[in-house]
Amino acid sequence: MTGNRFKDFNIKIASHPLFDGFIITCIILNTIVLALKFYDEPKELPGILEIINYVFAGIFTLEAIIKLFAFGKGYFQDGWNVFDFIIVVGTFGGIILTETTTVSVGPQTTLIRAFRIGRIFRLIKKAKQLRVIFNTFVITIPSLANVGSLLVLLLYVYSILGVSMFAEIKLQETLNEHANF
Repeated sequence: MTGNRFKDFNIKIASHPLFDGFIITCIILNTIVLALKFYDEPKELPGILEIINYVFAGIFTLEAIIKLFAFGKGYFQDGWNVFDFIIVVGTFGGIILTETTTVSVGPQTTLIRAFRIGRIFRLIKKAKQLRVIFNTFVITIPSLANVGSLLVLLLYVYSILGVSMFAEIKLQETLNEHANF
């Protein structure tokens, strides 16, 4: 222990398994809440979901603050903590945009939801099996880029071939401006 009672208290909380379990449960519940939007929903539901999302944002902010007090500068040494911090800051940026602007702008809403959905990636930090799968995916990205480049090249070749073969076909009864090559 450090001798600083406040810091020791925060270390005890941040290192406790129940704290991690609580945060994982909040992440899962927040993800479910984000999935509750649907067409023709009751007019009260968006307001309720927004309040619930604000509560979760507060919980995740409190988690970041506790860890900052517990680990100090060491908090930013872990990449996952930096990721958590970026999500918390991005979420608050989205909340500020939502509360200060009266017009709902498409990209603004998408940005806010992207930061909120990004919380689910925090589960990767907690679950070993998910971490193994994620790391394997990251390792295979260069190979996937090569395969993707090959597919784009193949698509390009067949596009040029199709244009050169069908460019001169005249419109007829069955081939018109809406049904053609």
